[in-house]
Order: sequence, then C-alpha cells, then structure tokens
Amino acid sequence: MPRVVVKAVFENVRFKCQRCGSCCHHNRPLDFEELIPMERLKEFCERSNLIYLTKKDINSISNRTGKEPAEFVDTLYDYDGCSVKVKDDARKVILDLPVMKSKADTTCVFYENGCTIYPVRPIACRLFPFRVDEETAPNGDALLNISYNPTCPGIGKGDVVDRRKLERLVSELFMQRASDINPQLQSMIASGAISADAKVYRTFPGKREKTAMTQGHPCG
Repeated sequence: MPRVVVKAVFENVRFKCQRCGSCCHHNRPLDFEELIPMERLKEFCERSNLIYLTKKDINSISNRTGKEPAEFVDTLYDYDGCSVKVKDDARKVILDLPVMKSKADTTCVFYENGCTIYPVRPIACRLFPFRVDEETAPNGDALLNISYNPTCPGIGKGDVVDRRKLERLVSELFMQRASDINPQLQSMIASGAISADAKVYRTFPGKREKTAMTQGHPCG
C-alpha cells in the first residue's frame, strides 16, 4: 500500500519572521490556464503562493470573524464545500481546492497592517516561507518534500528551524486535506461518476470571477 513520506529537504536553515507582510501578498502567475494539469502543478506552486484552506481552516476563520465562507474563500467555481468536480463525461476530474481571497492590491483579505486573524491563521500561513513539493515515487508513495522560498527576508535570521516540527505541520495539513477530499472521491468512484482513464486537474482560483458549475457531478 502506498505511503505518504514527509521530509524537509534542507539542512540548518535559520528563519525569523520580519513582519514584512510579503507572504500576505498572493502571487498569481497569469500565464497559467484556469485548469492546471498535474504535470504542471509543481511549476505553478513554485511560482505562486496561494493560501490553500482546509475545511478546518475555513470553520475556524468563520467562527472567529463571523464571516461566511463566501466572503473569504476563493474557488474557480461557486464554493459549495465540494472540492471535487467531474466534467466531460467523467473524463476530467477537477480539484477545486479553496484558497484565501485577495484584495485588489493582491494582499490577503485579512491583512490590515498585519494579520487580523493571526490566532486562527491557516496551516499554509503557519508554514510560510516553507512550501511543499508533491511528487509520486516509482513505487506509488506520495512524497511531500519541504523546501523554502529563499527570497523571504526572514531566511538566514533567527534560530535554526526545527525540521521535525515542520514535518509534523505538513503531515497535519496533508491529513486534513485528505479527509476533505477522499470521501468525495470515494463516493464518486463508487457511483461510477469518474472514468478509469480520467485526467486530474487543479484549479487556478482568482484569475477571473468564479462561475457556477454548469456541468458535472455533485458531491454525494
């Protein structure tokens, strides 16, 4: 059975947050299409810093702020809590993972001279400037390699980063995302809604106004 292997692929990196807010600006490389094939996902992740949200993140932020998810959650299609969409006669599986909305100046909707939801900030924010590169090993294992953004002003300052703590945080993020998505996928597979030769895509939210899912399979 395939395993999930989480590993920090760096040694003795120092980091101390400089409170500069650079991580609160969301980069969206507009030369990518709205549906990103998995073979281009690594490149997209390296060039963007969208803040992906788990359902736990969304619930915590909503409870803290009193805002409805639609006020701060960005998806390609209308957000309905279902991250898995199926189109083109079950041949296209679309993972429309929710991300944090941005303002016109590219800053996070909760950034006002600093983070206004710091106690409940998403795991993705707690990880920055460290990022996760997802790969599949020849034996089928999922490899979650933790690297970092060398342009962050906090890199090289402060104490040496606790790699094991980072790995635990990434494991938590992966498990939360899996619990969000897997039941949806399993339900669709069981119902025959997904073709055996379906191609998987990740969405690029925020490139344009999102629209309703006019064709596809609802979450069961």
